[in-house]
Amino acid sequence: MNKLLKIMGVVLVAIMIFIVGYLTGSINTNEVTKEIRIGYQNSNHLNRVDYYNIFTDVENPSIIERFLMIYINKEKTENVNVDEDNPDIYIEVNNPKASVGLIDSKLWFTDEGAIIGRRIGPDWGYMNFYNIDKGDAAYIKETIEYEQG
Repeated sequence: MNKLLKIMGVVLVAIMIFIVGYLTGSINTNEVTKEIRIGYQNSNHLNRVDYYNIFTDVENPSIIERFLMIYINKEKTENVNVDEDNPDIYIEVNNPKASVGLIDSKLWFTDEGAIIGRRIGPDWGYMNFYNIDKGDAAYIKETIEYEQG
């Protein structure tokens, strides 16, 4: 009888350890909730964007936070002089966990920093334009290892 109690006690402790480990693992999952994708227009297929840089809040939280701060601090502008069909880069901010696109934008680097064209409608014909300063533009170039041309 005493031996049976010891075996049942060991089994019970093992089950409790498993349950605690399972609950801890499910609470602390490293699931991506924010993702920034940087892409370039494909030279052979003009309607296709190829994404070469993908940053996530799990692997690159500081990059995600800095990009979001750039979007928060941008300044609205009118009368921009950019080739709307040929941006330097495309930037998407997504929430893959919820399968939601948060920001869809184009970016043109300028001598003063950069112009962001943020899509606000069903296609690229609907955009608001914003300026960002030289420091933020330089950060983006450095982060994505941008080479002009």
